[in-house]
Amino acid sequence: METKGPGGSSDTAQHEKRRPPFGAPNVWVLAVIDGDSPNDVHRLVKFETTIGRGEAADIGIDDEEVSKRHCLLRVEGPVCTVQDLGSLNGTRVNGRKIRNESAERLRHLDEIQVGGTRFFVLGGAFKFLTPR
Repeated sequence: METKGPGGSSDTAQHEKRRPPFGAPNVWVLAVIDGDSPNDVHRLVKFETTIGRGEAADIGIDDEEVSKRHCLLRVEGPVCTVQDLGSLNGTRVNGRKIRNESAERLRHLDEIQVGGTRFFVLGGAFKFLTPR
């Protein structure tokens, strides 16, 4: 049974080519490995993602050691960087505190620490599947 969409045309006729996800074919994910929410996984789906304690943060961490706007993750294709936004307690990458206002390039399996929360950075590229 064929269903009719708006305007009387079939769903098949209206099918459009699916748009690739943000950043495709590159994917960047933060997996919480230590902190209050150790099962959380955050896919970076926009150019800039903020981590912080405030409501304006894209990834919220309820921790007094975390500033309202603690750090910024920026995705530009195959490159992902983290920048401390002048937080009081700093941001660490692989155990090393990064300088205020400087961006640090992230690599697959790097570790970011914000307050008492630690994230694994998962990054890679995928291949588009062609329909058979």
